[in-house]
Amino acid sequence: MPNTVAPDAPELQRPDFDKIRQDAADELTAELAAIASVQERRARAHELYRQILDSLAVVRPERDRLMVSLALYERPRAVHESAGCTRDMQRRTVRAALGLGESAPLPPAREWADRGRAAGVPYAEDAAAKLPTVAVQHETLVARRRVVRDLLFNSERIVLTRADFKAIKQQASDSVREELEKINDPAARLETASRIAWDADADYTVVAPERDRCALSLEFYQAARAVDQAMGVGRTAFTELRRVALGLDRKTGHLPAEDEKALVAEAADIPFVEDAADRLPDLAVKAAAARARHLTAAAIRNEAAARLEGRPGWNMNKIAEVTGMHVDSIGAKVRAVRKKG
Repeated sequence: MPNTVAPDAPELQRPDFDKIRQDAADELTAELAAIASVQERRARAHELYRQILDSLAVVRPERDRLMVSLALYERPRAVHESAGCTRDMQRRTVRAALGLGESAPLPPAREWADRGRAAGVPYAEDAAAKLPTVAVQHETLVARRRVVRDLLFNSERIVLTRADFKAIKQQASDSVREELEKINDPAARLETASRIAWDADADYTVVAPERDRCALSLEFYQAARAVDQAMGVGRTAFTELRRVALGLDRKTGHLPAEDEKALVAEAADIPFVEDAADRLPDLAVKAAAARARHLTAAAIRNEAAARLEGRPGWNMNKIAEVTGMHVDSIGAKVRAVRKKG
């Protein structure tokens, strides 16, 4: 049976990546073990760690560029095997190149070329010949990164403290409510509440992804305890965060066992955050407070909009303009306020 799913698709080399990774790890482990001084060994590891990260910043995009070009335009079988990654990682990379969201389904493979051209994804010349070499470089760097990371960063289980998120949210909500209840004019209240809601949402949009990056790093690489509680989110939400980060199917995907977490996370390109344990508490508090401010301001905004709608000069288009929302969106919220009573 020909090894293609498209006419004239190239045959791909499939290096022995398991051996390549193991050889790279063994070589660096021996190099570092030969340094007798603990301080000198750690200094060398720090130096190597920075070099490896710099190299990965160049090699990884090149590997992905070649892999995506092959997958979209030449369609040989099992491109991921030549790239040294999982099939799920290949699909996530293709999805990103096509500008699709994490949850968006991929179009049929026969449409990939047209979709790629429409999205401006470039065709890479000689990608089939170049990809294995670049992939070997990438996997060698990843293996070396794992060695120095294990040496440099404490592998003991981290126990994170949990902030009083209930009090934090209540304080943030009360502060917004107190500010807005001082404004008697419904129009002024609508405008101020809208501004606070947008500002709080912007703050959350900046902080929450960094919170999530730290939490995932602690969960997968440092075996931290009670990460969901330190984040201030429920267990179900944390499970969904991990599932999406790993690219798992909601119905059939299973989270990895404890001893598989780091390898699975690396395969999914989840970043390791050196100072995650130090950063997570502050990020979690800021995210919780921003979310509470937004929810409170949005509720008061909706109530003010319901009071104003129908008054002279206040139709739904005017309210949408003041709130910065689409007329259908704010209209639905006004109807919900009125239905509630």
